[in-house]
Amino acid sequence: MSNLDYSLDNITVEWINDIKYMSPSPHPNHGIVYSELFNSFYNYLKGKNFKVFPHKTDLCLSDPNEPIKINDLKKPIVPDLFVVCDKKFELVGNNIVSIPDYICEIVSPSSIKMDNEIKRDLYLSKGVKEYWIVNYLDNSIKVYFDNKETTFSFDDNVKVNIFDDLTICLKDIELFEI
Repeated sequence: MSNLDYSLDNITVEWINDIKYMSPSPHPNHGIVYSELFNSFYNYLKGKNFKVFPHKTDLCLSDPNEPIKINDLKKPIVPDLFVVCDKKFELVGNNIVSIPDYICEIVSPSSIKMDNEIKRDLYLSKGVKEYWIVNYLDNSIKVYFDNKETTFSFDDNVKVNIFDDLTICLKDIELFEI
């Protein structure tokens, strides 16, 4: 096996609209951006009635107060990062069952259409309040909130709209040149 082959451990599998998608491990810039975002949320949410879930967490996009279809649990989606407010989630097996208040996807070259179209449409149609698409390829952040799309650069202080006092700026992160 060459170093360009992917083992199953390096493949993310998720189900979107009943279609199975598999993607390879992302570029290191993905991890750098992810770490900055996750740490910002984790530190902000300490001691609050909110939960931030890290990458590789299986999510079943369903209201936890409604009956869950077993088949839906077999077809999770795997966002890069998501936040659930007021403990509105349930753990069923390895799945978090919830409609998150916030979801963030970090774009990789292979996920541009997936994150900008397919996942965006799915998340917003299910009632996710705020969706971010963070793109280290062009240093942009698209924010979908309150039926509006706004684009920011990594140099901007970007307000997380579901909270009163959280802003995130990515200008000081050091990315690899691609």
